[in-house]
Amino acid sequence: MKTKNVFCLLFVAIMLLKGMCAYAQRVFIDSVYYTLDNTAMTAQIAVQSNNTAVGDIVINDTVTYEGANYAVTSMADDAFAYCNQLTSIVLPQTLRNLGKNAFLSCTRLTSCIIPDSTITEIPFEAFLKAGLIEFRVPEGVTYIEQRSFEQMPNLLRVHLANSVKSLTSWSFYNLPALQDPIYNDSLFVLMPDNYQGAYTIPSSIKVICNSAFYGCTKVTSLTIPEGVERIESLSLFFSLNSSVKTLHIPSTVNYIGPNAICSGRLETVTVAADNQHYTTWNGLVCTKDMKTLVYCPDRKYVNTTLPESIEHIAPFAFYVASNLYKLEMPNVKTIGEYAFVQNSLESLTLPACLEEIGDEAFSESFDLTSVTIPASVTNIGEEVFSYSRKLSKAVINNAIIGKGQFYKATGLETIEIGTNLREIRAYAFQQCQQLWYVRMPEANDYFRTIDGVLFSADTTALALYPPKHDGKIIELPEQTTTLRSGSLRGIDKDKLVLSRQTTLLENEVFGGYFWGNDVTPVLDTIVAPMMSIPATQGNPFNLLNQAQTVLLVPCDSLADIYRANSIWRGFNIQVDSTLLELPEKEPEVETQPDDHSVQFTWPAVEGASYYTLIIWANEERTEKICTLTFNSMGQLIEIDFSRHAPARRAMNTADTFSFRYNGLDENTDYWFTITASDENDTELFNASGSFATLGANSPTNIEDVQRDDVPCTKVLRNGQIIIRRGDAEYSIQGNQLK
Repeated sequence: MKTKNVFCLLFVAIMLLKGMCAYAQRVFIDSVYYTLDNTAMTAQIAVQSNNTAVGDIVINDTVTYEGANYAVTSMADDAFAYCNQLTSIVLPQTLRNLGKNAFLSCTRLTSCIIPDSTITEIPFEAFLKAGLIEFRVPEGVTYIEQRSFEQMPNLLRVHLANSVKSLTSWSFYNLPALQDPIYNDSLFVLMPDNYQGAYTIPSSIKVICNSAFYGCTKVTSLTIPEGVERIESLSLFFSLNSSVKTLHIPSTVNYIGPNAICSGRLETVTVAADNQHYTTWNGLVCTKDMKTLVYCPDRKYVNTTLPESIEHIAPFAFYVASNLYKLEMPNVKTIGEYAFVQNSLESLTLPACLEEIGDEAFSESFDLTSVTIPASVTNIGEEVFSYSRKLSKAVINNAIIGKGQFYKATGLETIEIGTNLREIRAYAFQQCQQLWYVRMPEANDYFRTIDGVLFSADTTALALYPPKHDGKIIELPEQTTTLRSGSLRGIDKDKLVLSRQTTLLENEVFGGYFWGNDVTPVLDTIVAPMMSIPATQGNPFNLLNQAQTVLLVPCDSLADIYRANSIWRGFNIQVDSTLLELPEKEPEVETQPDDHSVQFTWPAVEGASYYTLIIWANEERTEKICTLTFNSMGQLIEIDFSRHAPARRAMNTADTFSFRYNGLDENTDYWFTITASDENDTELFNASGSFATLGANSPTNIEDVQRDDVPCTKVLRNGQIIIRRGDAEYSIQGNQLK
């Protein structure tokens, strides 16, 4: 029974494997590769070999293989991509989808016929760089994906099915040979670049699609008929050299997209009086309620104050407004992205009620010299004042400095920060090489300044060192532990002195890449007095030429650690022992008369791995009493007695170590040395001195000798001062002499 079950399972496995292999079966029929599905009895047009798809190909509704018929229903992605020998193709009625990149770079393909009522979508890059001369979009297609018809040098005309209801931006782009406009009953898709003269959009059109007239240089005037409902983004973005001077928006238009209208010579835009969505004010296009300013014609001279009703400036509203020199907007709350790109503003007043500024809103404001951002701004985009080369002063009263906010604002010299600032985003001051001072009159919970340099509120983190700041040496405060990303961007200095407390360098401290190269920092020397290697995030030294920068460290053992680290090893690492922080306090020695002992107390030495204490019997230090070795925590780990083993006890505190040595001879002079060494036996600290033990009846100090009840006299004997009290004699240290 078990054998029978095994054979059954084996048979099922073989049949399943056979079925799987059959499904993935690739066959070559009539010059075309197919993948056959034996279950559904369908065939997919497979990826072709570019040397087999040659000439004119007709694909039938079905293909026959080993006596079975398969309906051709689909096409694989890249099916005919790069088939440069394919000249024409007819696809079957049974086809239900094209693959992405289906005819990518088929440069000799001049004709592609797709029957009606087959596919519903023309996918991404389907005919990119193909050689088609004319193309008929079949009925049934409702959507055309991005880049479907792009960079096609031979395409003269496209017949667009009325079933097409939507496209992405740039579905049709860079068609230099196009002779006729592309449109259907409702969509106006594309005007040929070389169309010359006046043009009236067909009366059936409902939507002027994205980029429809983009870059047209020779259209002299344009008539938009009643019935048009939507003017999409970039749709009327004529060339800056365009001669279109006037536009009229009919009453039926209910949507004008961002940056929909632009022309180098456009002077007037009018809106039908009965339009329910838009109107004009002093030549500016606004929403009907007069709350949003939509568009300002480039040639309209606007040195004015906006109406108090305007609360929003739409994206691209003043794009390339070359005659806009001065503008006040008393009640504006939001400014859309790119609203003032490439304007001529010399004076700008941002209202106290402003809440939001979009990406690149004032980018390339080439004549703007100063700006004040009010505290009311709660949302700020990227690169808001990028490329504003004359901007020399910025006052920032809001909470956030946006990403790349002053990118390539190469004239920026000073910034003044209010008490609301809590965040500076990446690349905010990239390539601001003239920035020399940061003012912050009053510190807050996040930041403060010291002599024009921006730190965290507690000064433990360096936030921004202006690249043009005075002097050639940067010396960080002792309490600074962290160098934040971009804090030393673009500096040109001789020396950077880190603090002894430095523990972290964040990613790209010296700069990084944002829309191209950053300014290469120049730094001759980094002084790293820390006795441990700081942590790093990412690559803090990005852009810095480490091989040309000397890194000074306190000792050899630490230098070895730096050289073994992948982030630090690129520096020219050298040792400077003067960086060692040696203790100012000398060792203390105290003797006791009752047990003939001595207690040593010495300061901890930064970077020391062990301490050595030697007690000598003679001043020449040739006769040892003992050698004691302590670890970095001040604990006794080794002892070598030259005479006798005494009682001993070690103690330590946070910054000092103490050791008592008992059993010395009484009334005897001794000498000592204490050294601190690192793990490579490099001596970091050395101290030496002498002491004398006392007898059991000896006074502990000279004050005990010089009591008022017994008269004392000092005599000089053999060059030494002797103190005589009664019949007894004492040394100047208070030791009784025999």
